[in-house]
Amino acid sequence: MIDDETRRIRAYRIWESEGRPEGQDLAHWYRAGDDTIDPAQGGREYSRYSPDTAPAGSLIIKLYRSGDQIRGYVRKVAETDVDDTVFPGEEMEPEAAFKLAESHRGNSGRPVFVELVEDVEWDPSWGRLRYQTPS
Repeated sequence: MIDDETRRIRAYRIWESEGRPEGQDLAHWYRAGDDTIDPAQGGREYSRYSPDTAPAGSLIIKLYRSGDQIRGYVRKVAETDVDDTVFPGEEMEPEAAFKLAESHRGNSGRPVFVELVEDVEWDPSWGRLRYQTPS
């Protein structure tokens, strides 16, 4: 059984992972009481990027260090003879990069890849990062 303080923290993490939607507090509270779910994942799953795993058309979130902050951008992999597309062309905070990638992915069901550079480590609050083998 989960105590109220732990449940409150879990509900908050669920709310954060879903983009802080309004009017979902009761649903988050009930989900937080289910100790079989990991609220940090929030249902979001990403694949670790490597050049062999991301075919043309894939979205890649690149996270890197800029000063003491983690920043990122989203790019879409193009065919080998064309330059990749970068959205929106400037760096942003990680959460904004994840939201932008999700909006461009839509309901395609294709994985969103994440490239971590400059000693950036995966933060579980972003979701779950899995490793994919080249196809």
